[in-house]
Amino acid sequence: MGANRFLSKPQGVAHEVAVTARDFATFRDPQWSVLTLGQIGAGTVDMVTSLNNLHSCPSCQEIGVSRFFVGAHPDAHKYIVGGIVEIGIEAVTVHYFRNHGPIRKWYWRILWTLPQSFSLYAHARAANHNAAVDRECNFSGIRCK
Repeated sequence: MGANRFLSKPQGVAHEVAVTARDFATFRDPQWSVLTLGQIGAGTVDMVTSLNNLHSCPSCQEIGVSRFFVGAHPDAHKYIVGGIVEIGIEAVTVHYFRNHGPIRKWYWRILWTLPQSFSLYAHARAANHNAAVDRECNFSGIRCK
């Protein structure tokens, strides 16, 4: 009985990851799938603009929380692995909230979107910032610090 209880949580997480992957691949829940695709797109644009800045400006560094995970001068593979982990955890969490939360409550119709929505906003804002820094470095001759 002790071993069964010990393994029940990892098995539950593995089952939820499998169900999430299946629903994403089959586009079974369009609202959640579109939100996940938006988050993937925003994260990808953030990664590309960050890499452009880091390659074109040697004094530029990664700032913010992501610096703790990918370092000051990350390569593409660090961004990709970090993005897969971040977006994967958030997608599985939101999928679980969407399917196991109080679905009939009026507030839950919006509340389940919050984890991915915050991440999508943060990546879009970072990509916009990165594009502005890139314009300053390339057109104004300002060194990024």
